[in-house]
Amino acid sequence: MRVHFPIILLLAACSGQPPPSAPAPDHRLRDDLAHLYTDRQLGGSFIGYDAQSGHWLFIDSARCDSATLPASTFKILGTLIGLESGVLPDAEHVIAWDGRDYGREAANRDLTLHAAYDASVYWYYRETVRRIGAAGFKHWLDTVGYGNADTTGGFDQCWVQGGLRITPRQQVIFLRKVHDEQLPFSARTYAITKDIMLREDTLGHRLRAKTGWAMSDADNIGWYVGWVEAPERAPYFFANRISTSDTAHATFAQDRIEIAKKVLREEGVWP
Repeated sequence: MRVHFPIILLLAACSGQPPPSAPAPDHRLRDDLAHLYTDRQLGGSFIGYDAQSGHWLFIDSARCDSATLPASTFKILGTLIGLESGVLPDAEHVIAWDGRDYGREAANRDLTLHAAYDASVYWYYRETVRRIGAAGFKHWLDTVGYGNADTTGGFDQCWVQGGLRITPRQQVIFLRKVHDEQLPFSARTYAITKDIMLREDTLGHRLRAKTGWAMSDADNIGWYVGWVEAPERAPYFFANRISTSDTAHATFAQDRIEIAKKVLREEGVWP
């Protein structure tokens, strides 16, 4: 009996390339690093995208498509739309403190945009969004495609205790678009935002990132998202999310950042 192989398979075999049904893997599971969370009595997941290789990395991949409040990671988008709309003319634009006690000295004063981002001050971005207005804000969420773009629960607080939700994978996709300037913002807006995002510059490795912390009676969600720029390589994008039901967890704030850096070092993209 003569067997007739499909031409496409013969071509693939002759070329030494795998057939279309067997693509080269573009992701790696590193659940061996899950101890970085459990050692700290935390739940968590990490997703990374290496633009150099085109490969994804997952720690607990099942959680990378579950959506939660973005909390203060929203301030990356808030900075972009505040600048682009003209509500925030530049990084040194001051909004006056309303006199309420926000529980932190860093928040209880007049603030510039740059200072508000650095100290992760909620009221500054709440006021920015109020000046943009509910309709204008919803337009930006829809245009950018940010998470589920849901403003229920109050458009001026939806990222901390409303309906806005985003997954770790969506965070990384959004960050890639910001880095590559693929969203409808001006070059000036991108330049100011990226400058504000810079957290560390170590041996030529630049970390542009934002923390986030959403609190409730039942659970705490912590974020650290951003990207690393390193010499002679494409950027590495990441979203680290941690969780705990222990609202008095002593190292929760630091753990968001420290776990992310440990994974980035494991990947060889952070010194």
